[in-house]
Amino acid sequence: MRVLILPEENNWQWSGPVFSFVVFMAMSCLPAAARDGSKLSPLFLQYKVKEGIVKPAKGLLKHTYLVPSGPYFQLFDWDTYFMGVALSEDGASPEALEGSVEDFLEFVGQNANDTGYVPREIAPDGLWALPEMCKPFLAQAAYRASLTARNADWLKPWYKRLAQTLEFWENARQASDGFFHWYNGVESGVDNNPAVMDRPAGVTEGVDLQCYLYREYRAMALLAGKVGAAQEAKEYDRKADELRARVRDGMWSETEGMFLNIDARTGTPIHIKTWTNFVPLWAGIATSAQAKRMIEEHLLNPKEFWAPYGIRTLSLDETRFDPVQGYWRGPVWVVSSYLMMHGLMNYGYSGQARKLALETEGLLFADLEKTGGMNECYNPEDGQPLAGGHFVSWDLLGEHIVEEAEEGLDPTALKPF
Repeated sequence: MRVLILPEENNWQWSGPVFSFVVFMAMSCLPAAARDGSKLSPLFLQYKVKEGIVKPAKGLLKHTYLVPSGPYFQLFDWDTYFMGVALSEDGASPEALEGSVEDFLEFVGQNANDTGYVPREIAPDGLWALPEMCKPFLAQAAYRASLTARNADWLKPWYKRLAQTLEFWENARQASDGFFHWYNGVESGVDNNPAVMDRPAGVTEGVDLQCYLYREYRAMALLAGKVGAAQEAKEYDRKADELRARVRDGMWSETEGMFLNIDARTGTPIHIKTWTNFVPLWAGIATSAQAKRMIEEHLLNPKEFWAPYGIRTLSLDETRFDPVQGYWRGPVWVVSSYLMMHGLMNYGYSGQARKLALETEGLLFADLEKTGGMNECYNPEDGQPLAGGHFVSWDLLGEHIVEEAEEGLDPTALKPF
């Protein structure tokens, strides 16, 4: 069953429960692939990977929304974005991604004194993960949904609240040096990243966080233009330019040849080699010279990050590297390998990007053939599945990762539409 993306000229009048039910039923039967040539697509179809990841409105969640896999009932922040990217690329209707953004924005200004706050995880029966903030992916998700829908009309009632989520970061999480800080490692999504200090909370200025916010500003600029806020679009682009320059100058270590997190208490770099130091490659923040050093000295270095089965999430020579029990301290994750693959593509390393894409696809293929499901992460040295099984979430990105590498496609790209 293909889910039809309705053309703009169709003036549909359905609304409320009837429309939500129709969307839910259609999205629950998502096709395994709307595009040809993926090695994973037949297995996605065989094992019904995409069934159950779209949930109907329930309780506090008033709109159709996405979950990481069938047994989950919570709405998660960056899982939603990357799932939306994968489903949109595969020809799905944008309603579930739109609904997920709307569900997050329903809580802006409702449960905290800080303007723009929204929790990173919401369940039908309550708010989870307080006081951790939703990661800055909502504007990017709104952009991806609008790109798929071919217009941003759905966003107009929500635009102000979306803008307020960026105000939260600026008002509550920006230090005097201009960088933004994570509350803790769990909020960052890379739960036990040793480069993010959890005690005391709120002291780590993450390289990854700056990149996500840089992309949020770019996405907001594009969306502002679509909803008739041309002056605001210019302001968001200005903020993006300033943040990019600040990261290039202030987080770069010429000695170590990579970007490093900063301890906000002292203003000093945190000398830990973690995959999040490379997110500027995906965001396009790194200069050509910076990218060359990071990629050739570290990312492609088999003694650090380049492993037989993907990108290690912590360098092999770090004392806390653990390829089996490390979670984010060594094991391969599809989302990090996916972002690094696009980072390599962004800076002209197409052959290495294709190799990484093939390795990522191979991990998921082997897991599906053996177990009928996919895992959260994998051993970078032997490819064995680790952590939670029958995981979907951003593993969906693996379906077309080889095609993207071979054809130079990037469904996460931010450009006018």
